[in-house]
Amino acid sequence: MGIKLDCPTCGTRMRFDLQTTSVSCPNCGYSPSTGIDERAAQIRSKGQRPNVAIRNVDQIQARALSLFNTAQDHLFNGDKKAAIDSLQDALDIQPDLADAHLWIAKISDDETIKRDHLSSILAVDASDAEATRMMLVLNGRLTADQAEKGEKSSGPVIKQSDEAIETTIAGTRCPKCKGNLTTNDITGRVECGFCGYVEGQGERNTSNGDSLLAALLERRAQPVKWVIGERLLHCKNCGAERAIPATQLSTRCPFCGSNQVIEQDALNSFDQPEGIIPFKVTREEASSLIKEQLKSVSERIKGWFDNNKIASATLNGYYLPFWMFDATVEVTRTRIQTQPTNRGYGYTRTMTPVDPYVQTKYNEIFGDLEVCGVQSPSKELTRGLGDYHTSELLDYSPNLLAKYPAQIYTQDFDEAALEARSQISAAMRYKYSRREVMEDEKVSINVFTNIQQMSFRLILAPVWIAHLIEQDKDHRTALVNGQTGQVVLGKSEKPQHNPSF
Repeated sequence: MGIKLDCPTCGTRMRFDLQTTSVSCPNCGYSPSTGIDERAAQIRSKGQRPNVAIRNVDQIQARALSLFNTAQDHLFNGDKKAAIDSLQDALDIQPDLADAHLWIAKISDDETIKRDHLSSILAVDASDAEATRMMLVLNGRLTADQAEKGEKSSGPVIKQSDEAIETTIAGTRCPKCKGNLTTNDITGRVECGFCGYVEGQGERNTSNGDSLLAALLERRAQPVKWVIGERLLHCKNCGAERAIPATQLSTRCPFCGSNQVIEQDALNSFDQPEGIIPFKVTREEASSLIKEQLKSVSERIKGWFDNNKIASATLNGYYLPFWMFDATVEVTRTRIQTQPTNRGYGYTRTMTPVDPYVQTKYNEIFGDLEVCGVQSPSKELTRGLGDYHTSELLDYSPNLLAKYPAQIYTQDFDEAALEARSQISAAMRYKYSRREVMEDEKVSINVFTNIQQMSFRLILAPVWIAHLIEQDKDHRTALVNGQTGQVVLGKSEKPQHNPSF
């Protein structure tokens, strides 16, 4: 009759041998009486499997860890089924064991099983890069070869195009009479001014955006990132060919007046917008709002020192690209109570901690945090436009650019994400530290912000841009949020004169 015990190394039932009066594991050979050196020699004689790193090992239950190691032994011996069974047994004990989920996804041949286990990881930790990369392969966004190269890559090589790049374009022509379409300022609908055609109301955009981590991993796997100077347009209406700056998404042909919207260029150097917010503020309303702002007290005071009255102005509507970010954030707030003490001869006043640190964690959610994707107008101005309400966001369609031109982003999503992170950190420092520090000089507050998950989308938002020339010849820019009517005035600047040679 044998006495059964669980092997602490692989979890297999050990047996008591009546002849040798010793307990040993029939699977891995472990015996409590076997010394470390002797055990190591036994393993080396059989061939040692590579060590497999496991995260947060101190938080894993002993039995689950043993089963995980047993699975690696089975895998080393070529028995995938036994390895999956051991990993599943480990998950039965500790369902949140991420490495067990990951290894089942790695070795299973069933796509559904792979997807289920990767989803279990990402539901708890959306920042898991390896699980995200594997999910990108399952979803067809990366090939297995691209994923492997991306894991070892430091990112794409930046290349500058010295020539105008050919593009594919879409026209905004009436499907009935082929006349130029426009948008109605009151209804916001696309219509034809020649035959009366009215396009149906666009669908509301309800997209949650793309995972920032997934997009970064996908970008990292790309060999080249192109920087474009100009794009080459071939007008479908009159056949004219011309180069336009890389910042323009839509433009009118100077020869026939037809509107053209760029769909993509030959190098796939940019992403199309996902949504668009229609204009709600008319040109007349925007003009009146700017005039009201110029009559404010602060502007009248400026006029005491400078002749800032407007001599002439231009006002045009544009769609500017904005990156919209959503984020879940964990904030760690450390509060240190201090008191003043005198040191030396009493002339030096320092703050000495008197209480232990008090640390508290908070969870915050940010939605629709905007970062403008262009450098001109300046960031200082576009930040002053205030929030856009994405409840009115429509699915993007080239026809929605029938009346107002649009720009292509010059700041990509990865750079915009850094700006968004900075804004989130500043907001959390203000919320969790500034007020209390101002009220009590004996308190020191440290705030650390950990962004756990971030998603983003690219939209086009309406902006009225005014170029003002004052009576003293100074130039000034004013922006109006084309949805809410919020006005932001730029600073007066002396005109820049090109030197003559």
